[in-house]
Amino acid sequence: MYRSRLKVKTLILLCMTGVLMILALRRDPDRKGETGEELLISEEEGGEETGEAVGQEKIWTSPGRNAKIRVLLLDQGGSIYHKEKDVGEGYPGELDYYEEPQGWVIVNEVPLEEYLRFVVPSEMPASYALEALKAQAVCARTYAVWQMQEYAYPEYEAHVDDSTSYQVYHKIDSQNSTDQAVEETAGQILLYQEYPVKAYYFATSCGVTTDEAIWEEGNTENSPYLCSRFVNETTSEKDLTDEETFAAWIRTKRAGDLEISEPWYRWNCEVPFTQIQKNVEKWMAVRLAKTGDGILIKDGDQYVRPSENVGYRGIGTITEAQILSRNAGGAAQELLLTGSEGTLKIKYEYNIRLMLGLPGGIIHKNDGTITRGGDLLPSGYFILTQAKTDGKVTGYAVTGGGLGHGAGMSQNGARLLAEQGKDYLTILDYFYRNVTLATME
Repeated sequence: MYRSRLKVKTLILLCMTGVLMILALRRDPDRKGETGEELLISEEEGGEETGEAVGQEKIWTSPGRNAKIRVLLLDQGGSIYHKEKDVGEGYPGELDYYEEPQGWVIVNEVPLEEYLRFVVPSEMPASYALEALKAQAVCARTYAVWQMQEYAYPEYEAHVDDSTSYQVYHKIDSQNSTDQAVEETAGQILLYQEYPVKAYYFATSCGVTTDEAIWEEGNTENSPYLCSRFVNETTSEKDLTDEETFAAWIRTKRAGDLEISEPWYRWNCEVPFTQIQKNVEKWMAVRLAKTGDGILIKDGDQYVRPSENVGYRGIGTITEAQILSRNAGGAAQELLLTGSEGTLKIKYEYNIRLMLGLPGGIIHKNDGTITRGGDLLPSGYFILTQAKTDGKVTGYAVTGGGLGHGAGMSQNGARLLAEQGKDYLTILDYFYRNVTLATME
């Protein structure tokens, strides 16, 4: 009886020892995340260490790795309608055609991983370092999975289109380097609290990023992983929502900023009142059809949504523009435009950039080069200073920085981190807070 009990106790001790050894191995900080493991991306803003493997294996199954995404193909003018039932060759998957009175609607149904082979080189130069391309591949895949939760064009069961409104698709042929990035991250996506994140990315930062409150539908409570951070070797306590603080900050080039040598790190231009007036007359009605409270007109002491006829005729001769508030990181959040026939409050970075756009105008870049402006101002990180001709205010000198909306991952920042030897997990750690890496199965 004694020997029998001793054998049982010995077996119990051996089992307990085995369990402790397994737990110790799982907690070993030198083990990097392998396929299917959950990776905890560090909360520390420095992002110097690759997230270590923690917890149990993390798998994402809906949609799975073999899922197909449906992409509505726009014509060259940006319309969903094509005059001809032909979009050219080279599209993977299947093409579905819908005949409408206005023309043909064409949807490409394609396996997700194949879709990414044409998205990644369209969104990031294939010449970038492999680890930056891998970070881009994970972001693009995650963003696609997030979009696949519902249809952007339900009448055609299309999740996305092929434009910058979602992700640019099939504008550049697949490349060896980007194919490699897609293959080496196959099925990997970012999660926050068990759900795919909105893995936004943009071209170049001005030294800081922002959160998604820059958009009308943005909800910072649901996306704490998208937070404002300084893209710098050191941290800062500056409050860039304060106008004076931001003005001093954007006028300065700070040693240690990751992208200080990038062409779009700083830029400046001059936008005349006449151009602002043209922008309002061209875009106001368009944006009113797509926004809730993004464009408001002063009515007594209140700001209300303009009537349709006001949307078409604008507010007359523009006489003043003033930034009323800034979002985290300093992005312009509210702009007041005063005209001879009314006053508008423009909200959210896209609407603001559109109303101050400089199509065909001259923009001076950080590297001393000159480029031509487009419909959108390069970014929402800027200040306005009165520009005068013969003593009369004729518009504004615009001093700004960065290219793109500024939320999520800076693509040129990712390139520079990769060139410093950082791997793609460290790069994702740098730009997204408290996310986990999962593998689609």
